[in-house]
Amino acid sequence: MDLGLKDRVAIIGGSSRGMGRAIALAFAQEGANVAISARTEADLRRTEIELARVGSQQHVLAIPADLSVARDIRRVVRDTFNRFGQVGILVTHMGFGPPGRPSEFNDETIMTALEENFLSAVRFTREVIPYMKQQRWGRIVHLLPSLGRRSANGTALSNTSQLALMGYSKALANELAPFNITVNHLVSGPVETDFLTSSVESEAQESGKDFDALMRDTVTSIPMGRLGKPEEVGDLVAFLASDRASFLTGASVVLDGGLRQTISQ
Repeated sequence: MDLGLKDRVAIIGGSSRGMGRAIALAFAQEGANVAISARTEADLRRTEIELARVGSQQHVLAIPADLSVARDIRRVVRDTFNRFGQVGILVTHMGFGPPGRPSEFNDETIMTALEENFLSAVRFTREVIPYMKQQRWGRIVHLLPSLGRRSANGTALSNTSQLALMGYSKALANELAPFNITVNHLVSGPVETDFLTSSVESEAQESGKDFDALMRDTVTSIPMGRLGKPEEVGDLVAFLASDRASFLTGASVVLDGGLRQTISQ
C-alpha cells in the first residue's frame, strides 16, 4: 500500500535500535526523508547505513543527541529543517521511569522522570509545530512503552509520565486540528526487542525465577499467543502518519495482541 509519504520529512526519536529503528525503516521504505537520533552513536550509524540501503544516503540524516536535553532537541529539529527544508512528521519514544514505591519518591526523582519522558516529548512537539503550521500539515505520534511484566513498584513514574502526556496531547490535538495536524499515541504490548529480553533477564535475576519460564509467561499472557514484531509497530506508525489516517487525532491506539481491553486517558 502506498501511504503517500514519499518526500515527507520524518524525525524519529530514539531510533537507533528496536521499535524506533523499525519505525525509521518503515518510513524509508515509503520514500520519506528520515532524521534519526539517539544517544549511542555506534548504533545510530548502523541504522543510518540500513536506511541508506533502503533509499539513499541523501534521504537520511543521523544526529547523535540526548533527547532529554532541550538544546539537543532544538538542534535535531533545526538540523533536520536545514537539511530537508521541511518537518512534517515527529515520532517520539517515551522511556521508563525508575522503579520504586510511589510514596517514597523524592522531588528530584519525580522531576527527573518527568523531564526525561513527559517534558522531552512536549519540548520536541513544541519545536516542530511552527513548521507544521506553516505548511498546514503535520503528524505527531508518541510511542508509549509496554509496561510488560514490570511489577507495580516499577511502573508508578512511567504511568505518571504516560498519563500526563496523554492529557496534554489530547488538548493539543484539538488545538492543532484546524491546521491539519494530528496528534496520536501508539501503546504497544510486549515486542521482540533487546529491551524486552533485558527486562525479563533483570526480573529473573531479582526474583530468582527462570528466564525461559518468565518469557513463556509473558507470551501466554497475550491472547494472540506471541510477541509483537518491531516491523508491525513501524507499519502502524507509518499509517498513523499518512493521509489515510487524517481523521484520527487525539487517540491512543493499542497494539498488544489483545492484552488490554482499554487504556485510561
